[in-house]
Amino acid sequence: MQLSDLFEQLTQGELSQLKMGGKDSVGIHPCDYAKIIPHINLGLTELYKRFNLKDGEVVVQQFDEIQTYELNSIYAQSRLPGTTNPSNLPEGSKYYIMDSSYQPFTDNVLRIEAIHNEIGEELYKNQDRSYYVGSDKYWSVNTPTYNSIQVPYPEKENQMIVTYRADHDPIIYTEGMNLHTIQVPISTTYLESLLLYIAARVYTNLSSNEGNEGNNYTAKFEASIQKIIDLNLINNDDTQNVKLEQNGWV
Repeated sequence: MQLSDLFEQLTQGELSQLKMGGKDSVGIHPCDYAKIIPHINLGLTELYKRFNLKDGEVVVQQFDEIQTYELNSIYAQSRLPGTTNPSNLPEGSKYYIMDSSYQPFTDNVLRIEAIHNEIGEELYKNQDRSYYVGSDKYWSVNTPTYNSIQVPYPEKENQMIVTYRADHDPIIYTEGMNLHTIQVPISTTYLESLLLYIAARVYTNLSSNEGNEGNNYTAKFEASIQKIIDLNLINNDDTQNVKLEQNGWV
């Protein structure tokens, strides 16, 4: 779906009674793009949180002296000194996220879903005990925050393949942007919910009477989410880790 199509839906529907929505002109005016696009991005993120619409995967190199690994792009190898977008590491840390300039890690983690070791075995997480796979003993890894992994006994010979629920690529406002060339990363299944979420935020930020209308749109948004669930329109296919095979580790 093009961004121009989404704006047209808002103009003809949820924002049709507002000047910002194009009520007194032909469509949403370019001067209001910067006001509406943040609501669109937040609406997309809300849907990506509630439904697993995008999976991400990243390889993390362990080091003996580092127990906690934060999935933050400042630790990514694509930001080594000498690259186009280098970062300054905290003292004592290392570039342990094994990405590349062609596929850089973009800080789009919503929730860590699974962690595998370098031979493809899924590691237990957030359990206070050790366990065995065959004759090999392992310790559970922990996820103290939404984007970090704590390894009780890290070893520099080991790597982790982290699968996570990913956020969408944000829509960036630029002056003179062409709405017909920008894609909104969502299927029509979730379009109604996105429109209702945008309307709820826009109306809630207006005057008191229109703010009440924001509450009505919020209720409609929640009902639309439940409708998607009731109609079983969610893709629940299990994610298969294939990077291990692609890299020749198994």
